[in-house]
Amino acid sequence: MAKTAVLVIAHGSPDPDWLALVESAVWQCRTDLPIRVAYLGGVEGRSISEEVKRLEASGATTIVVVPLFATAGSNHVGEIRAMLGLDPWPTGETDLIRVPVQARILWCPPLEDHGNVEQIVAERIASLSRLPSQEALLLVGHGSDLPGCHERWEKLLLRLTFRLQNRYAFAAAGYATLRPDTLYDQACSLAQKGDVIVLPLFVSQGYFTRQVIPKRLAGLAYRYEGSAYLPHPLIADWMSQSIRMALVTDIFTQRSMYEHGREKAVEVGC
Repeated sequence: MAKTAVLVIAHGSPDPDWLALVESAVWQCRTDLPIRVAYLGGVEGRSISEEVKRLEASGATTIVVVPLFATAGSNHVGEIRAMLGLDPWPTGETDLIRVPVQARILWCPPLEDHGNVEQIVAERIASLSRLPSQEALLLVGHGSDLPGCHERWEKLLLRLTFRLQNRYAFAAAGYATLRPDTLYDQACSLAQKGDVIVLPLFVSQGYFTRQVIPKRLAGLAYRYEGSAYLPHPLIADWMSQSIRMALVTDIFTQRSMYEHGREKAVEVGC
């Protein structure tokens, strides 16, 4: 029977506190499968290639990959898929390194606007909001300058903004990105409608939430805690759900392929 393991892939950071939040969430994940964490960069000895090698050495022939990223619009998600052989290798010069993978990969989607994400954001709103009818909500994502990635970020931000506006009936609601930089202009526009509440859509607190966002909003009045998705326990729950969904989907896919194969055999008179 094929042995299945889980590999959570995160961005990585030289900040030990950032890493501790990610590692803690992974160990809270409810799964009986072997599970490890790999980082795209910044963590020596924990690269994707090294962690895949460790899982395969332990006997894993199927690896469920959980990308701990805000959206498929992240440049890094596409890079990881290419490294694992799931997408075509990018043309031109690249710093990416192919990962030699023998195991079968089951890919899970990133966080996007999963119900757990919306619940986390809702709790952040509850800690900052006083009277929604006199406030303006501003969601902030990293964004991307790359075609395709930019559109995915826009769609995610638009969906969440729409749902949260319907839920709380703010005086106004909008979103901004750091790339391209629309943060200051959006905040100024929303400030005309009410007291601005700024919520970052980042996996973990770090350079962007602690320095970049406050710096770009310098001189404006707004409410901001800088809280990210982690360390909320719903991230570990999202991982657990993602793993279960990948396994269930794989079972149905394999069954469908088997049944389709039998039908073809009957058609040719086998």
